[in-house]
Amino acid sequence: MKQDDLGIKDAADGLSNSQRQWLQIGGLPPECVDDGFYLDRDGLANEMTGWTYPYHLIDFETAAVALPFHKGRRPYEQVAFQFSHHVLESDGSVRHQDEFLLAEPGVFPNYAFVRALRAALIGDQGTVMRWSHHENSILNAIKTQLLEDAAPPDDMAALIDFIDSITKGGPRAMVDLADVARRRYFHPSTHGSNSIKKVLPSVLISSDFLKAAYGQPCYGSAKGGGIPSHNFTDMLWWRRTEEGVTDPYKLLLPVTANAETPAVNQGGAATNAYLCLQFEDMPDAHRLVTEKALLRYCELDTLAMVMILQAWQHWILQVN
Repeated sequence: MKQDDLGIKDAADGLSNSQRQWLQIGGLPPECVDDGFYLDRDGLANEMTGWTYPYHLIDFETAAVALPFHKGRRPYEQVAFQFSHHVLESDGSVRHQDEFLLAEPGVFPNYAFVRALRAALIGDQGTVMRWSHHENSILNAIKTQLLEDAAPPDDMAALIDFIDSITKGGPRAMVDLADVARRRYFHPSTHGSNSIKKVLPSVLISSDFLKAAYGQPCYGSAKGGGIPSHNFTDMLWWRRTEEGVTDPYKLLLPVTANAETPAVNQGGAATNAYLCLQFEDMPDAHRLVTEKALLRYCELDTLAMVMILQAWQHWILQVN
């Protein structure tokens, strides 16, 4: 196949879809072969000038099911039961700042969810970052729920103002790092995917910075220079294997020691775990380990965003 067969078109900014397709087919440009990936360093550096420290990296876990969990709710209505929040400072320091999980059976979590997210983010005007459009869609869905509620909470106006401020079109609209990756970054190992589950292993393979930073048990370490974590202790995220580097999501263990319950290491498993917490009459000990698995998974999602940003930043610095 030749480039002309794809009808390749330039994008207004960064890589177009057809240019990404050609990278999959034709391979990396000669000037990128030594790196092993394509990165629009100049474009990314310019884009980063519009971001404000501290960076706030957030991820949501949600469910939408046919049979509502909560009285008065509609089928397939969005339920936001969990978020994680990492902070990346201008000096390079990282911390797992906040987390939220409300999985008590019969308790509608959405308003408490937004209330906790607002409290986590209103302390400064740092750039808020998400991966893909999901977080934007969920917040807009909760705004609609607030507006349609016959008995809304007393702080409805404040919650809606907050939602409007960080969703698309707002003065502090979230940056979509998946869109940044689509326009600025390509690694052959992702096979063209911009899923965070594909992009994270690709940067771990290629980044000497990540190898040095996470190839030692500093995550969740109380020692000087360690990264504060709510759910991990002395965690080693960069681990070499015969194939390359271990996918961090594969380091999340099953909920129970006998592995009868699958690990919570992707969004569908998180939703299923929440369903179990809502509907199953499970022992308290099993409930606790299920909640812990949810918290560890969501924390890794926002840590993944941190790692990807760190890799990009250091690759830019290597040239500039």
